[in-house]
Parts: sequence; structure tokens; C-alpha cells
Amino acid sequence: MTSPCANIRLGAAAAALTLFAFVAAGAAATQPLVATQRFAFEQWAQKHCPADTVVWVNVRSDIYNSSAERWYGRTSGGAFVCKLEAEKAGYRAKSPL
Repeated sequence: MTSPCANIRLGAAAAALTLFAFVAAGAAATQPLVATQRFAFEQWAQKHCPADTVVWVNVRSDIYNSSAERWYGRTSGGAFVCKLEAEKAGYRAKSPL
């Protein structure tokens, strides 16, 4: 027979494993987005794709912003990428308000 404390610990461990599996599945679901060539500087991205428009991708929200938008180059964890590559990877443009 197990003590009530042991049951609580087992329940917490199961919850932690479930959360870990959920987070891992989310990371796997966004794997194609990671494959995009990302750049820290706009000029590097433009050199990579001179015929394309450079956009800023927000990796957390899977949205990209153009240079005319407020969040272009400003979100943490984002990067400059070529627009066509971003769209192929599954990023989408910010919807208009």
C-alpha cells in the first residue's frame, strides 16, 4: 500500500511528463519553421535573397512582419528571413486590424 504523499508525487510526476510530451510535440509540429535560413542582420538576409523582400519573423507566434510594421526587427527571438522562404516554412503575415 502506498502513502498519500507517494500518490501525490506520482501524480505530479505524471503531470510533468504529460507537459513535457505536450511541449515536445509542439516543438516537433513547428519543425519546418526551424528549417528557414535566419539572419541576425537585415543586410545579411538581403544578400541571401537579393530579388526577394526581407521580413522579420516572430518565431514564437509564427508570424512575419514587413519593414513598414511596428514589430519589424523588434521581437525577442525573431530573425530576418526572405519572405518566400518564410511563407514556404509556414509563417504567415500579420492579419490587418
